[in-house]
Amino acid sequence: MATDHAAGFLDRLNRPIPLDSLAAFRVLFGITMCVAMLRTLARGWVDTIYLEPAFHFSYPGFAWVKPLPASLMYPIVAGTAVAALAVAAGFFYRIAAVIFLLGFLYLELIDRAAYLNHYYLVTLLALLLCFLPAHRRWSWDATVGRVTETTVGAVWPILLLRFQLGVVYVFAALAKLNADWLLHAQPLRIWLPARSELPWVGPLLAHTITAHVFSWFGFLYDLTIVIFLMRTRTRPFAYAVVVVFHVLTAVLFPIGMFPWIMIVATTVFFPPDWPRIYAGTPVPEVPQFPRLNRIQTVAIAGFCFAQVLIPMRSWFIPGDSFWTGEGFDFGWRVMVAEKTGMADFTVIHRETGRRTRIRNEDFLTAGQERAMTQSPGMIRQFALHLDRIFESPGGDAYAVIVDAYATMNGRRSQRLIREGVDLTRPLPRDWIVPLAASPTRLSAGLPRVE
Repeated sequence: MATDHAAGFLDRLNRPIPLDSLAAFRVLFGITMCVAMLRTLARGWVDTIYLEPAFHFSYPGFAWVKPLPASLMYPIVAGTAVAALAVAAGFFYRIAAVIFLLGFLYLELIDRAAYLNHYYLVTLLALLLCFLPAHRRWSWDATVGRVTETTVGAVWPILLLRFQLGVVYVFAALAKLNADWLLHAQPLRIWLPARSELPWVGPLLAHTITAHVFSWFGFLYDLTIVIFLMRTRTRPFAYAVVVVFHVLTAVLFPIGMFPWIMIVATTVFFPPDWPRIYAGTPVPEVPQFPRLNRIQTVAIAGFCFAQVLIPMRSWFIPGDSFWTGEGFDFGWRVMVAEKTGMADFTVIHRETGRRTRIRNEDFLTAGQERAMTQSPGMIRQFALHLDRIFESPGGDAYAVIVDAYATMNGRRSQRLIREGVDLTRPLPRDWIVPLAASPTRLSAGLPRVE
């Protein structure tokens, strides 16, 4: 009986559908990412993010990922843009997809201080495209015969992409299921008045009620949009809402390419033959296409399980992940906290008691310092870096302490790291000071600029 159910499930995953939607996603995603990489070059971020910093915050296990000299970094970014364009064209598609994934992942891993949710999303979508048959339709590879062109394929690639986007939306909604967002309209009560200079809508943004309406709309949008996109009757209206929502966030907040990535990616919820529907041409039947086998199904199930488990890990870590930073990355906590801080480091010689106060700007760029002062994990990492600078090899002559304060979602500034903790030694369980119960005052600010 279990075997019959497994076979039936595999048959449903292999149900034939037109490949037009998958091909259109490949084209739109590739073009969008080519623009994103060219934007990185045009705005000088190769210098400010990768080359100028003397120190880079690393992800656990990836301290070995370092920026290369400028003579190589610029070609890497440019090459990643070219690879994205090749993905869009389906030009040596598999090779181009792997090159884009490796290039983008390398850039993402260089500095944790530059982390953004949509960088992680791009990495996951790029990883999926390395394995999806998105080049069997409307591609250079199919045109010249490198692969057999098919107008019909299995449904599982579209279902997998829909699942990945659904994870983003659902966990973004769950992240808003808290008193700050739903009861105090934070952080929108901070962000929206800061945009009150905008023409026409600016005066409206200054009202507290607007922040409350936007907060509830954002929560309900993330919670239900996938359901409405999946239903044929509501899909056109739902996608119109997607476009309006993300264009509005692009206008109100400096969050880079995220709105455009979501507008492009959400097209996977359209009918599988939507490009042909709007072109008014029929879809010929071609029953032969590569089918998913059981080993591949297990691999896909493992990927899907990981995409659910990784965001859930913060649920099992004590404390508020927005405040502690533990479990925050890769959790789809999109624009749910306005957090600013300051951190004054002191290096102390253990025997003499001599104190050296650190000027953060001597070691970090402004963007790195801004990210570090909000994150206990990066504060610890920077303290260990300072310890390596002062210590002789194998020595233990110095301690590093920090006066770190932060404010989140309108609360009064409070200590973030417990006073006097030596950040070079094993940390006590209570080294991060718990967050105050609820917001008490407002402070001006905007979401972190990309």
